[in-house]
Amino acid sequence: MRKSRIETAQTRDRIVSGASALLRERGLTNVSVAQLMSNAGMTHGGFYAHFGSREHLVAEAIRFALAQAAQRIYVCALKDGRRPGYSRLIERYLSPAHRDNPQSGCALASLGSEVARESEEARSIFSEGFEALIALLAKLSPERTPKARRTHVLCVISALTGALVLARAVNDPKASEEILLAVKASRLADEKRRADNRRDD
Repeated sequence: MRKSRIETAQTRDRIVSGASALLRERGLTNVSVAQLMSNAGMTHGGFYAHFGSREHLVAEAIRFALAQAAQRIYVCALKDGRRPGYSRLIERYLSPAHRDNPQSGCALASLGSEVARESEEARSIFSEGFEALIALLAKLSPERTPKARRTHVLCVISALTGALVLARAVNDPKASEEILLAVKASRLADEKRRADNRRDD
């Protein structure tokens, strides 16, 4: 029996979602098509019914991962309540739990450095997702002008993703923890300063 369009779309979404998690965990070049399909509970033979190439699936998985990251990051920052800025996001992002679970974590940190060596399509999709995330998070900055809000969020996101990449890369648990704590303290102090300046205006 032929699958309905809805079933086909659901299967495709399951493959993309599973690929997104697996690629964040293992990297863009360390996972075969067979592994990506097996992760979705399917055989290699069904791959081309949904995607023209491995590169096509990787691009869609990157798109999915970034959209998911944007939503999660925004909700996390939004829950700060009356605290302006990104304090809660900083605390949650630079945590051992986030560091130790790349498969469900932020795509910026897990895929960013690899995307630089991927196809132009993958880089374009990554860039679009990144810009959407920055535009979304800029709404939560306490700064007064659009340019200042964008600069603020760019500094925060760059610091957070860089710290997470390094904390995952080093093989010394103490050094990893030190990286997270140092950047967390620095960024939280900056958020407090910004909030205090806003109150003094």
